[in-house]
Amino acid sequence: MKIICKQEKLIKALNIVSKAVSPTSTLGITKGILIKTEGDMKISLSATDIQISITTAVDAIVNEKGGVVVSARLFTDLVRKLPAGDILITADEENIVVVKTEYSEYKLQGKVEEEFPRMESDESGRQLRIEKEEIRDLINGTAFAASTDESRGVITGVLFELKEDKLSLVALDGFRVAIKREKSEAYKGESVKAIIPARLVREISKVIADTEGENEALLDIGERRIKVFVEETLIRVNLLEGEYIKYNDVLPKENKIKLVVGRNELLGGVERAAMLRSEGKNPFVRFSVEEGMLTVSSRADEGRGHEKIKAQKTGEDLEIGFDARFLTDVLKAISDDEIQMQFNTSVSPCLISPVEGDRYEYLILPVRLSTVSV
Repeated sequence: MKIICKQEKLIKALNIVSKAVSPTSTLGITKGILIKTEGDMKISLSATDIQISITTAVDAIVNEKGGVVVSARLFTDLVRKLPAGDILITADEENIVVVKTEYSEYKLQGKVEEEFPRMESDESGRQLRIEKEEIRDLINGTAFAASTDESRGVITGVLFELKEDKLSLVALDGFRVAIKREKSEAYKGESVKAIIPARLVREISKVIADTEGENEALLDIGERRIKVFVEETLIRVNLLEGEYIKYNDVLPKENKIKLVVGRNELLGGVERAAMLRSEGKNPFVRFSVEEGMLTVSSRADEGRGHEKIKAQKTGEDLEIGFDARFLTDVLKAISDDEIQMQFNTSVSPCLISPVEGDRYEYLILPVRLSTVSV
């Protein structure tokens, strides 16, 4: 193999595919990146940790065709530190990779291309074109709520639900539920569900953020994996097997108390109140819902405090407590100026939704009021 490519373009591609490299993998070849020629004017870079694979293309002058696997860490670090401009990369029959610029030359021991693992082929599934920012918003607004306990199966994943004219993403961990929806009138196919590990969903969002040019991504949801095409990058992720929890069954059908409040004001109040926390304990806050006012308060060994926030209330007064982390996660995932909070009792979940519509729904379980006594 003998190629010439620009350092600037190569490092961008390496930053993308490196997201599929697992530093903890016991399979050495998955710590490498496959460099392969694709015709006379392009090369492809590929990386995989078996659960996710990423391939992207780079413009290059191909003088000799071929392929080789190089250490992802070493090769990326080297290219990153090289000056901008042309890089000559060659690989011989012994898989010795030579990286040359005008004033430098480095030799790396590579591995044979045939050792690089390939994901099994999967039939094309239901396809949907979606704006890149829309899919990133859906992912970033839900993935944080998935369980991090690997023993809990499918709820460590994010549910992708494509139904009629809407794509919904759902995540939950037993203490909260996060749902975001985006209309997609372009999709006319059958309903489909897919569960993707939350860790890998976040990597998809990062890769999409790193791509430039086109504004759309193509999702292809098959039986065993999802494929995401963005410009000249292909991401393939294995799906989790199993039946996802019927999340609609846990959403309250009616709520006696409704509160409309400014999101920024509430986020600021919760964050400040959460600073008062006892050592070794989670930060808890107490809500006092009254006519025209929401009081956020907290107490710890080192002090206590409260803030009053203007709000529009319908229904009875209420006292309820929350883990502040769950509230801040949700409030940071929303961009609306105002939100609607719905309650029933001090021991039933709180539902956070838009003032109008159903673009998102967040369900948060309360904590005992004795936990947040002030």
